[in-house]
Amino acid sequence: MKYIAYGSNMVKAQMAFRCPGAKLIGTGYLPNHRLEFYLHATVERSRARDARVPVAVWEIDETDEQSLDRYEGFPTYYVKRKRRVILSDGSEIEGMVYIMRLIRLHPPTAGYYQGIRDAYKRLGFRDDIARVLEHALFRSRARSGFQIR
Repeated sequence: MKYIAYGSNMVKAQMAFRCPGAKLIGTGYLPNHRLEFYLHATVERSRARDARVPVAVWEIDETDEQSLDRYEGFPTYYVKRKRRVILSDGSEIEGMVYIMRLIRLHPPTAGYYQGIRDAYKRLGFRDDIARVLEHALFRSRARSGFQIR
């Protein structure tokens, strides 16, 4: 099964720990979506012309999926949906993605955010740090009333 990761599961070391059988098969973008933080990452559909979220695509087996279900709090915290991804080579695939169901109006912790930021760098999404990741953090902080000093 193809699994589409957009948050902390983009981090290779974390996926190796959670899902030893997972294999990174590529990177790409989830079109017509934007990244949001409600303590943890999620993606939401967007009508913005340039809306897209960087993703890592993993091949996982049933055991890995069960492990991810536990980690993601499926079906209470996150639910699973099918989505189409445009891979870096321009090809398209469909895979499973977790979508947050239980919204918390808190920004992410610094360590959680930094892990995703590091994954963006390692996976070749440096240009998307400002365009996607920092904007999602800003919106999350604004929703929660977080003051930057």
